[in-house]
Amino acid sequence: MHQYFHTVFGFCLWDALALVVLAAIVAVLAVHVAARRRRRNKLEQELEKCRKERSAQEDRQEPERN
Repeated sequence: MHQYFHTVFGFCLWDALALVVLAAIVAVLAVHVAARRRRRNKLEQELEKCRKERSAQEDRQEPERN
């Protein structure tokens, strides 16, 4: 049976295990990339909000020039 498995399917049990581990690593990587993208977008929104607030403060502090 062992020889049949090797000759018909072309891989052994260790190869199947390695494939499962590879699939798990790819899944974890995909989750981390998605989380990183969400964090980056959130931080960019916060940064834009801070820039708008700072710009509004600077506009109020500048004396008007005629």
